[in-house]
Amino acid sequence: METGRPRVLIVDDDAQALEIMSLYLREIADVTTVIGGKQAIEYVQQQPVDVILLDVNMPIMNGFKVLEQFHNMKECINIPVMFVTELSGKSTVMNSIFMGSDGFLVKPVDKVTLQQKVKELYQKKNRALKQKTILAIDDDMAYLKTIDSYLRDTYNVIIINSAKLALSYLMQHRPDLILLDYQMPLYNGSSFMNMLNRQSDANPIPVIILSGVIDKEVLKDCSAYKPEACLVKPVSKEMLLENIERILKK
Repeated sequence: METGRPRVLIVDDDAQALEIMSLYLREIADVTTVIGGKQAIEYVQQQPVDVILLDVNMPIMNGFKVLEQFHNMKECINIPVMFVTELSGKSTVMNSIFMGSDGFLVKPVDKVTLQQKVKELYQKKNRALKQKTILAIDDDMAYLKTIDSYLRDTYNVIIINSAKLALSYLMQHRPDLILLDYQMPLYNGSSFMNMLNRQSDANPIPVIILSGVIDKEVLKDCSAYKPEACLVKPVSKEMLLENIERILKK
């Protein structure tokens, strides 16, 4: 069991809610609180964080917009974000899933539940460091979360929803395998692999192309970059795991 203390950032516009959650978590974590999304974004750019608790209903920049900003920041890659909010409607829950959050709690949350959820997210983050790393790149965050749900029991899954941010990540990290959406805005699969080849060493990272359509044009476009496989979306969990295992065994 993880014995370290997670660094938790709590983001809310309600000072009382911040004080209560901070009080609940001080026994198990090093807690920082900020009022509003702007302060949260500024904080994570300067300080390391292990877990983020994020309110939804905030003025100027609500929680969904803050999470969208986090997804576009290299500092937030692989940091779990859980919504803690008084909004419990179906649309809020569905938006939470669609935006790629790592959990959802409804206020008022009790101390035991909050501590347990933070511990689970922190332990998951640390277990991931001991596993092989799969980088999944897709502009569809909901589909990325599906891929994460397929793979997270076996691999450390890094999900990134922009090619630009993925290239930035790859300048400092080397995953064991890349899952690459072919039909992304700005950079499609072949253009991304072209840029990847420019910055990779003599030992290239294996790539699996995922595409809604795999036709002769797609195959021809990608063949020059020699992906290990081209799979049609939506791909089944079994097929994805089988291909990843086969490739990593090479």
